[in-house]
Amino acid sequence: MQTSEGPVLWEQTQGCPQGSCSGPAFWNIVADEILSVQWPQGAHLQAFADDFAFIVTDNTREGLRKLSKLALDKFKVWEDKIKLHVSMEKSSYVLFSKLVRGPTIKWGNQSINRKNHLKYLGVTIDHKLSWLPHVIEQGKRAKDQYQHL
Repeated sequence: MQTSEGPVLWEQTQGCPQGSCSGPAFWNIVADEILSVQWPQGAHLQAFADDFAFIVTDNTREGLRKLSKLALDKFKVWEDKIKLHVSMEKSSYVLFSKLVRGPTIKWGNQSINRKNHLKYLGVTIDHKLSWLPHVIEQGKRAKDQYQHL
């Protein structure tokens, strides 16, 4: 880029312009590598655009911890390889189980927050798999929109 003080160079190592036509296609090429990984039995990776969700199943607290660690470590290798960064502020997990104490799940050496519910792709999912939190949230949104009208 030419400036009043002369040319300025910027080395771009990753990314593409927000809203570009080719952006989603480029992302699909990048994400395809991690989505085609063979995960161990009991671990599944789901993605929609740049939102990833692991579904991990096991009957024991320790089994959940180990399987989660294995899956997240594999994901971390991919993340480091393509120079991405997972936001710990946006990362959380929900335990769908009758276990009293859930596992401590970590990303590297940082614990991932456990919540009673989370929002994924606009749907509120709670630890009891009831629709009540989602219906309440949608009711609030409808009420707010009605009041704005």
